[in-house]
Amino acid sequence: MKNIYILLGIICLALISCEQGIDDITKVDPGADETAPQITLNYPTEGTEIKVFEETTSLDIDFEVKDDIEVKSINILLDGSSIAQFSTFTDYRIVPIQYTHQGLEDGEHELAITAIDLEGKSTTVSAQFTKAPPYQPLFEGEQFYMAFDGDYMDLISFKKATAVESPGFAGDGYVGADAYKGAENSYLSFPMENLKTSEFSAAFWYKVDANPDRAGILVVGDDEEDRFQGFRLFREGNGTEQRIKLNVGTGAGESWNDGGVIDVAAGEWVHVTMAISATKTTIFFNGVEMLSATLEAPIDWTGCETMTIGAGGPTFSYWNHLSDKSSIDELRLFDKALTATDIQLMINALNPYTPQYDGESFYMPFDGDFIDLVGSKAGSAVGTPTFVTDGKENQALMGATDAYVNYPSTGLTSAEFSASMWYRVNASPDRAGILVIGDDEADRLQGFRLFREGSADEQRIKLNVGTGTAEVWNDGDVIDATTGEWVHIAVTIANDKNTIYINGSEARSSNMDAPIDWTGVGNFTIGAGGPTFSYWDHLSDLSAIDELRFFSKALSPEEVAEIAGGTFTPKNFGSTLFLPFDGDYIDDNNGLAATMEGTPAFAGESKEGSDAYAGTADAYLTFPIDGLLNNQFSGAFWYKVDGTPDRAGILTVAPPMIDESTNDLSAGFRLFREGSATEQRIKLHLGTADGDVWNDGEVLDVTANEWVHIAFTVTETATQIYFNGEPVANFGDMTDKVISWENCSLLSIGSGAPNFMAWGHLSDSSYIDQLYLFDRALSQEEIQALMNP
Repeated sequence: MKNIYILLGIICLALISCEQGIDDITKVDPGADETAPQITLNYPTEGTEIKVFEETTSLDIDFEVKDDIEVKSINILLDGSSIAQFSTFTDYRIVPIQYTHQGLEDGEHELAITAIDLEGKSTTVSAQFTKAPPYQPLFEGEQFYMAFDGDYMDLISFKKATAVESPGFAGDGYVGADAYKGAENSYLSFPMENLKTSEFSAAFWYKVDANPDRAGILVVGDDEEDRFQGFRLFREGNGTEQRIKLNVGTGAGESWNDGGVIDVAAGEWVHVTMAISATKTTIFFNGVEMLSATLEAPIDWTGCETMTIGAGGPTFSYWNHLSDKSSIDELRLFDKALTATDIQLMINALNPYTPQYDGESFYMPFDGDFIDLVGSKAGSAVGTPTFVTDGKENQALMGATDAYVNYPSTGLTSAEFSASMWYRVNASPDRAGILVIGDDEADRLQGFRLFREGSADEQRIKLNVGTGTAEVWNDGDVIDATTGEWVHIAVTIANDKNTIYINGSEARSSNMDAPIDWTGVGNFTIGAGGPTFSYWDHLSDLSAIDELRFFSKALSPEEVAEIAGGTFTPKNFGSTLFLPFDGDYIDDNNGLAATMEGTPAFAGESKEGSDAYAGTADAYLTFPIDGLLNNQFSGAFWYKVDGTPDRAGILTVAPPMIDESTNDLSAGFRLFREGSATEQRIKLHLGTADGDVWNDGEVLDVTANEWVHIAFTVTETATQIYFNGEPVANFGDMTDKVISWENCSLLSIGSGAPNFMAWGHLSDSSYIDQLYLFDRALSQEEIQALMNP
């Protein structure tokens, strides 16, 4: 019985103790619910990047919801779709949730969590995160990549480094969401298995913390007894500058490289590379070589098992090269000795170039390398092309004897094509290839050849294009070789024509009977005729080239002008016909020659240029009028009148004569002169369906023997003649009238013949220079601009 009482006493004490251990329950008035639920999202957070081998993976969601009264429900949404709901909780005020979602695929995702309390108050938090595809090495020889975006994993082997003590993260990085941040007595350790190669490089972004004044950065060694194995990349200095140094063990000895100095005060990220070949070590900052040192033997890896990141570690803690508090990002290891070009490609990949112009497929700025920033590939140097520092933009390519740059044409040979560059010509040698691509030396039926030839004073830029069964020539124009100035050159190759532009203005076009043929072409040759166009002595070009661009289209004149850095100026003021008469009768706009009737001549003098047209008896020029004129049109030219004969046609477009003694004035126009040996009146007549339009113009003084600028315009309301840029008093009324072109086909220059002869307006013995026609009515300001080009 006594034992029963004792047992009952123990039970009572236990019950009292248990009751005292429970918190008092306070009755809550639902009306006291004052705040909406609070949500703390632990994972994934904003910017999280999930990196795994698998194409699909699980997502571990971790969050907590709190409410001042009671949580009613929780909903988890992934990319807008609900993936889990909760409404029953152990504790209704504090709800921790860990939920795993299966089947997460690569790409950008949004996680949203919504919590609702008893009164319907709701809160939503969200985070954008990424499931990255399995990492593939981006660069030749890359065998290790640690991004430090929230973890210490090598994304190639998927091994994690071991954290010693408490290294951390910087909170932001040069690339991605985060970077390694060193801490006192802390570092990372990573196994060197499969990473010890005869040539070796390490590259990373580095923001130095000069406290302490010295530290290890990357170290691989076998012990503390000597430095004859592995390597030690470290820093030493003071609060204003830190020198990055490298020591490499060669088995029986060691090699020192005193590297270069980082400005501590700048507080900037610096790209640091150490490259170890069989014969030397090199340290680069931001892709620029700081210092090289000779290796008497290759690096010795004997006994080297681990790499220390962020400290001197167990094998190099002496001389106080302890933990580094600096930030490190994008650490990569390579099984080769990186070159400056390799490093620049790496830097460019992290800061990719965005094409500036529509259709831009290639951009080589020649800033110390031969890298195409669009394709992220490097051209290869043949011979020793070099660089000049005074390029059009930064540095530029400088050609050298027997030297040029090759670049693969893969992906660049489009149906239509353009190239542009800045060019500073060196006229010695007197000819050279500039930009060439072909299939062989047998012919010029594939690819194209942009080249130059001339003298010490001027060089003509020419283009040859292969169309498969034929070739097309474009004689371009000359540039002044004496000025030493940068000139912008562009070539466009469309299906119907190719064009050369100089300083943003069209120099010359040539018709294409067929599109360019790329069959069998190899590399682009930059700065020489190269293997396919070395004949005719078009060898290496000693000129400078900068800002070379290719395009997968035929650029418009406006686009060429924009790239050249100016506004578009139409060739020859946008005229439809321009005859400068500088020793030929060729239209400078399209390269077509006029048809000569009789024996027209040249004046031996000119108002502009080198010569002018001189009329002779029974002689004139003709052009077909297709594409030259419109219902509104203009003409302009310099004119030195000869009063003999006393009348003549100057410019005429007319239907065939009705008979030998009767002009057909029903269509076309006639600009002509009549008068005496002392004065000649310039007149204009138009034929319309509603009758004749006459303009009696004004008189020229024949005895003055001076050049006079004559222009005429036809608008919707009037015809007007201008002398030396000023309108004359007379005009022709075009109200309710429109010129007719019926049965008109030829423009006659220097005569009324063959279709305006009935009144004796035959060949003109006067001089004509700088003849323009336009398919629109010019303003007075535009006419005056023609007088002063």
